[in-house]
Amino acid sequence: MSALYLEDFTVGSVWHTPALTLDRDRIIEFAEFYDAQYYHLDDEAAKESIFGRLVAPGFQTASFAWKLGMASGYFDECALAGIGIDELRWLAPVDPGDALKCRMEVLENVPSSSKPDRGFLKIRYEMTNQNGVLVMTLNLLQMLRRRPSEI
Repeated sequence: MSALYLEDFTVGSVWHTPALTLDRDRIIEFAEFYDAQYYHLDDEAAKESIFGRLVAPGFQTASFAWKLGMASGYFDECALAGIGIDELRWLAPVDPGDALKCRMEVLENVPSSSKPDRGFLKIRYEMTNQNGVLVMTLNLLQMLRRRPSEI
């Protein structure tokens, strides 16, 4: 893939990431450090939760969406920084072994008014599992590099 920059992302353009599997060991490891609730750590105890089973932490799911977006290759040359997340919603639990993928859609593309070498992209992430169940949505605001010849 050739290098992409802010100008290459048009509002309304859509792409899909490949699926990656989130396994039980990674769920537990993440939970031990960042979200040590029993339904993320212990299969037996999780049976007593509202989920009835061990599930992934929501913020791990959001981090996994970021990983999928970065692994797409679209941002290899242009990513400068993540700026924020709006409208994050966890819609269904993520189970160990789920194969997750994202549909990504450009909602906004705004060149910076004060720094001509960069701009901001708002991207809608819709994460689904291997059964097509929508498990999470979020809008990511990302700072991207502009094409050097267009500055």
